[in-house]
Amino acid sequence: MLTWGDVRRWDPAAIGRVADALNDGCTKIIAANDDVEAMARFTGWTGDAATAAATRGASLTSTLERLVAEASAVRRGAHEVQIALDRIVAFVRETDELAHRNGLTIGAGGEISVGVPRPGQARVTAELADRIEQGLRRAADVDADFAEILRRALRGEITEQGGSTLAQAADAGAAQSGLSIIGPPENGTPGDNKAWWASLSDTAKVALLQGNPGLVGNLDGIPAADRDAANRAVLASEIARLQGDPKLKGLEAIQQRLAQSEPRAFLLGLDTGGDGKAIVSAGNPDTAANVATYVPGTGSELAKIGGDLNRSDKMWAAATTSGSPSTAVITWLGYDAPDGITDAASDKYADGGKAALAQFQDGLRETHQGPPSHNTVLGHSYGTTVVGHAAGDGGLAADELVFVASPGVGAHDVSELHLDGVNQDEIGKHVHATVAEHDMINLANVEIAGYDPVLGQDPTDADFGGQVFTSAPGTDGWGGFSTEAHSEYWEDNNPSLRNVGLIIAGKPAS
Repeated sequence: MLTWGDVRRWDPAAIGRVADALNDGCTKIIAANDDVEAMARFTGWTGDAATAAATRGASLTSTLERLVAEASAVRRGAHEVQIALDRIVAFVRETDELAHRNGLTIGAGGEISVGVPRPGQARVTAELADRIEQGLRRAADVDADFAEILRRALRGEITEQGGSTLAQAADAGAAQSGLSIIGPPENGTPGDNKAWWASLSDTAKVALLQGNPGLVGNLDGIPAADRDAANRAVLASEIARLQGDPKLKGLEAIQQRLAQSEPRAFLLGLDTGGDGKAIVSAGNPDTAANVATYVPGTGSELAKIGGDLNRSDKMWAAATTSGSPSTAVITWLGYDAPDGITDAASDKYADGGKAALAQFQDGLRETHQGPPSHNTVLGHSYGTTVVGHAAGDGGLAADELVFVASPGVGAHDVSELHLDGVNQDEIGKHVHATVAEHDMINLANVEIAGYDPVLGQDPTDADFGGQVFTSAPGTDGWGGFSTEAHSEYWEDNNPSLRNVGLIIAGKPAS
């Protein structure tokens, strides 16, 4: 039975050296492929001796194919186990450090003892006990996985299939190395996806993240760190594939943002089809106390995502300055946005994106660690229409809605919007809106001959029932309106940015 002391002593690099040695051996045998195959041919030699030699050569070739297949399977398994062990050893180290910071020690058998008495040790002791149990369970799973791979190789269950060369035998063996993994539930909810992912061992998770990252990266209900690992692999392959494509600019902007350290970014979704979609979080939404989802508007697409990432970084900084202890601000380009003003007069794009937004918000609730986070969903321009339609269809998993420069949110007043966990009698306290005096969007909100605006009531109207906060007037223009004012809400000197930061931090705006 594994103990905490055993796992402390684990050396992932040693498993890596086993994988490297097996790889070197397979490479040398495969390099001699022509000589090995020649043993089974003996061209120009006939008779009983030739037949016997050919039979013996074919037997040797078959044996080498089997050995290469088995060695390749163990090599791949060892590589996957090494990565899984890295994760577990890091978890053990973090747990030991948590104990040390709080005046506690963890013995080799997993027992927790008090070194220096400090306030709050009872709570930390309970957390440590949970982490020790979780760590040992994960370690036992990985140990069992690798043992099963070795047993399969020793029993001869890993064989070359359908190939005719040693290289093909190696590929076939590597393909058979992983354990049988049942895929995620078809059309599963975020809760279903979370339960499926939790049922997998670390080795199985690593195998999926390496072998099929596209399957994992866009699943709501999967932890942010794992979605990020999967999508980074997809990002690298898509950058290599889409050279010369306009979307490459957006992919490179994401790559550059991921390389920045403060706050760390997580790539939670990526799809290069059509105009492209991407979900990028500034900060870890699974651990942040305050989490905001920003939905951009008309004209948004993958190629232009760099500007939206910059806006999210500014909102993260504003929330942090406003006193948020930990923050994540997510750029959610998870829908097909209208290409221009003409398209933006239709609510079909909002109807097309509302379910994906609602499911994403449900996923944030499923994967969050510790007490529930304070979640805000913010839309800009047509993004407010998407948010409004999502909140109007039975409820959105959020605590606050923010509408910036809205052409309408598909509702006549706040009573038609719903937030999970917010009393409907108090919904107006949790809906916030602003629009600049000179923003051209004001023209879309004018009632003509008694008809309501096309996309619904202006959420900054007093009779809408929400909380209106201040923005700078914006750049003046022809007739008192400009397109520039529509994009100036994130300028450093604009009170709208400060107010958004306050709302994200759970504080009153002005």
